[in-house]
Amino acid sequence: MAGQGVATPTWTDSCIGNNTEYEAEFMTDASADSYVHSTFGASHPDLVEIYLGLTVPIWKADILRYLLLFSEGGIYCDLDVSCEAPISEWIPPQYEGSADVVVGLEFDVGWPGNFIRQFATWTIMAKPGSPHLWMVVQDIVQSFRDTMREQNVTAEGLTLQMLGDVVDATGPRRFTRSILRSVGKAFDTRLQDIEELLEPRLAGDVLVLPGYAFAASANTYDEGMEVPPPLVKHHYAGTWKNEKGGEMS
Repeated sequence: MAGQGVATPTWTDSCIGNNTEYEAEFMTDASADSYVHSTFGASHPDLVEIYLGLTVPIWKADILRYLLLFSEGGIYCDLDVSCEAPISEWIPPQYEGSADVVVGLEFDVGWPGNFIRQFATWTIMAKPGSPHLWMVVQDIVQSFRDTMREQNVTAEGLTLQMLGDVVDATGPRRFTRSILRSVGKAFDTRLQDIEELLEPRLAGDVLVLPGYAFAASANTYDEGMEVPPPLVKHHYAGTWKNEKGGEMS
């Protein structure tokens, strides 16, 4: 999983110890493979065949978080995330019960010129069975199928060079595009509706948190503006950023 290192216990303990009403589970590559096979093998064998065949760790880590949230619901956090506020404070009272998915903007405020806004994927909250999460999975799998056909390879033969930037292939940009496409179909919501947020905003049944919530260090606000404290902090361990897309554990 992304971010494992010396400081990992401190970061994860900040989430587990301060949110005892939640049950935490850590997954290895082997337990993740077993989970995906047992949970989706009967209903979606093609998905499982592709997932198990992939040799780039970060692709599998990305897909796994979407599958876990779709099947189980709850909260996914990378290992290099610390919780700065209790989870019970993440959703404003007026939105409790209305949000099927909770995401935080990563790049939103203080960026000059043209840039691509995206949701952070190091922390995501969702109810089980969200069609938005399933669309993310479907879009990723379809892109793999298309590339496999074009390159005449199996899932095992897919490479980082074939799929391009991980952020676009399975990561935050892919996640953002698919979520917005799904929400747009159901609720006629566009990215322009959730730009430069200073407070949480409900887009259909997706609660979008401002940049300071999950990605305070990536957003710059006007001097003197009172910005609420972050809910989580991402420590950018970035263990997947190598020519292999991470290491198998």
